[in-house]
Amino acid sequence: MTYKELDKPLYHGTFENFSEIDISKSAPKKDFGQGFYLTNDIDQAKKFARLKAVRENRRQGYLLTFNFTESDNLSVKQFTSSNEEWFDFVLRNRGAGNYASKGPNESCDIVIGPVANDAVGVVLNNFIDGVYGDQYSADAKNTAIRLLLSQKLHNQVFFGTKNAIRCLSLKEKLDVFLD
Repeated sequence: MTYKELDKPLYHGTFENFSEIDISKSAPKKDFGQGFYLTNDIDQAKKFARLKAVRENRRQGYLLTFNFTESDNLSVKQFTSSNEEWFDFVLRNRGAGNYASKGPNESCDIVIGPVANDAVGVVLNNFIDGVYGDQYSADAKNTAIRLLLSQKLHNQVFFGTKNAIRCLSLKEKLDVFLD
């Protein structure tokens, strides 16, 4: 398994000071499911640490840096862009509208792909609310995806199983203070 995203340091921004990952404490209905999210973009992780600290009324957040050790026993799904497959995957995991009734996504240890940030959340919500037309029509999906392609989407790397988490080792933990 070779994925360039896993060959680089992985960063996690948070308001919690922890050293051990517990996926059960992760919020459900996120882009790729309930699990542990990281990125290769250090600035994105710092921004996320600050955002979470502000939301929790904390004075600081934390930036955790992890290294990944490869394992042949992991299933990995990668999305290279915010295309229709990615869009449907995110909608199902978020339990959005009628897509929630289509059942859960296939089980993957690791998922790599674009992050649906707050701006993307607006597009997803508009799609579900029928702003672009019937959510099962090709025109509505194409409109939403076209709007998503105009966004600068950073990557996220999702670790959704204990086997995947075992491949991560904490390299460094830094304080991120609010400005």
